Amino acid sequence: MFTNSEKAATRHYTWRTVAYVTAISIGSLAHGYMASVIGTTIGQPSFIEYMGPELIQGKQLSLVVGMYYAGGFIGACVTAPLADRIGRKWTAFVGALLSLIFNGICAGSVNPSMFIAFRFFVGLSSTILFTNIPVWLTELVPPEGRGVLVDAHPILINFGYCIASYVGVGFFYVEGQNQQWRGPLAVGCFPALLAVLSVPFLPESPRFLLMKGREEAAWEIVRDFHRDANDQDHQYATREFEQMKQQIELDRSMEVSYREMVIRPSYRKRLLVGGALIFFLQGSGALVINNYGVYLYAALGYDAEKQLHFQAGWVAVGAAVNWAAVLIVDRMPRPWLIAIGFAGCLGCLIAEAAIQATSLGSDNEDALRAGVSMLYTFVFFYGFFLDGSTFFYIGEIFPNHLRAQGMTFVMALLNLLNIVWQIAGQYALETIKWKFYLPFIILTAVSVVVVPLTFPDTRNMPLEEIAALFGDEVVATSSPKENQEKGNFSVTQVNFSDNT
Repeated sequence: MFTNSEKAATRHYTWRTVAYVTAISIGSLAHGYMASVIGTTIGQPSFIEYMGPELIQGKQLSLVVGMYYAGGFIGACVTAPLADRIGRKWTAFVGALLSLIFNGICAGSVNPSMFIAFRFFVGLSSTILFTNIPVWLTELVPPEGRGVLVDAHPILINFGYCIASYVGVGFFYVEGQNQQWRGPLAVGCFPALLAVLSVPFLPESPRFLLMKGREEAAWEIVRDFHRDANDQDHQYATREFEQMKQQIELDRSMEVSYREMVIRPSYRKRLLVGGALIFFLQGSGALVINNYGVYLYAALGYDAEKQLHFQAGWVAVGAAVNWAAVLIVDRMPRPWLIAIGFAGCLGCLIAEAAIQATSLGSDNEDALRAGVSMLYTFVFFYGFFLDGSTFFYIGEIFPNHLRAQGMTFVMALLNLLNIVWQIAGQYALETIKWKFYLPFIILTAVSVVVVPLTFPDTRNMPLEEIAALFGDEVVATSSPKENQEKGNFSVTQVNFSDNT
C-alpha cells in the first residue's frame, strides 16, 4: 500500500518531461519545414523561370513533389533497423545530420535534375526523423497524458509547415530572383542544425535500453523523469519501471521480424489498424491540398501573390488547431476522435468538389471565396482531430519489440501512397479537375464507418497493457493491488543505488 507519496505516484508528468519532449521535437520541426517548403517554392515565379518552362509543360513538377516521397519511402524502410541497432536517440541524430547536408545542397541546385535528385535525398533523411521521433517519444513519456505529449511531434511539424510557408511569402517580395526560392530552402537548414546540436544531450528511450539489457541506464532515465520532492521513494518511477522491465523480458523472448508480424493474428491486427489509418489519412487528400495548394487557388481565380498568402494561411490554421488539440486528445476515446475528424473532412471535400464543379471559370466571386473557405475548414478538422492522433495512436498499438518495425511499416506505406497521389496530382488537377476529389470523398466516407467500429481505444493505457486489447499476454499492470495479487512486483523491487 502507498504512503504519503501516493499523490505524487499518480501524477501525470513534470515540466522536465515537457522540456525533453519539446527538445526532441525540434527534429519534427525540421521535417515539417523541409516537407512543406515545396508548397511555396513551386508558387514562386522566379523558380519556374530559373528552372525553365519545361518544368511545368513537361510535367516535371510532379516529380519535384513526388520524388520527396520516393525518398521518404526508403527513409522509412531504413528507420527500424537503424533505430533497433543504434537507438532512437542516435537515429534522430543521423536523420538530422543528413537532412542538414542534403537540404543545403538542394538549395544550391543549378538545374531541375539536380533539384529533383536532392529532393529525393531530403525526403529520405527527413523521413527518418518523421518515423523515429514518435517512437522515441511514445517510449519515453508516461501513460497519463501521453496523447498530449506525443502531440508535440505533429504540433512542431505543423509549426515547421507554417514557418516554411510564411518564409516563402516573405521571400516573394525580395529583390533578386534566385533568392526568392533559394532563400526559403536554405532557411530549412537551421532547424536541422539545431536538432544535430541538441540530440546528444537528450535521454534515450528507456524501453530501448531495457531491450539491450542496460537496466541501470534505463532506471536512471525513468527515475529522472519522475523525480519529485513529494515522492522521495520514487514510487511512481519504480512502478512504471518494473512494469516496463517485466513486459520487455517477455518481449525479448519473441521473434522480431516482419514475417512474425504477418503470421501472428494479434500482430497482424495491429498492422491492419495502423495501415488502415494511414491509408484513410492519405486518402483524404490532405497532402495533395498542402503541396498543390497554389494550383487550387489559381484555379479559383487568384493571382500568384494571393496564392502564396492563402497557402501560408491554410498551413497556419493547421498549425494553430494542432496546438489547440492538446485540450481534447486525452479526453475522448481515440476511435471517436479520429472518426469525428474524418466526418468533418468529408463534408468539406463534398462541398469543395461541388463548388469547383459548378463555379470554376465563372465570375461568381462568392462561390470562389467559398471554395477557399472549404479548404480552410478542411484543415481545421484535419489538424484538430486527425493530425496528432496519427502519431500517438500508431505508436501505442505496437508492442515494445516491434514498435520501430510497426512505425516503419506505416510510414513506408504513407510515402508509397503519396508517391501515387503526388505524382498524379499535377496532371489530375489540370485534366479531370474537380473529379480528382471523388476518390478522396469515397475513401473518407468509408473511414467514418470503419474507424469507430473496428479501432480499439488505447487512451491513457500504459504501453505494456495495450497488448491485451489485441489478445497478447500482459505480465504486469499499472494497478499495485492487482500486481500484488498476481505476485508480479512490489514498489521496492528496483535494486539500483540512488544517491540523490
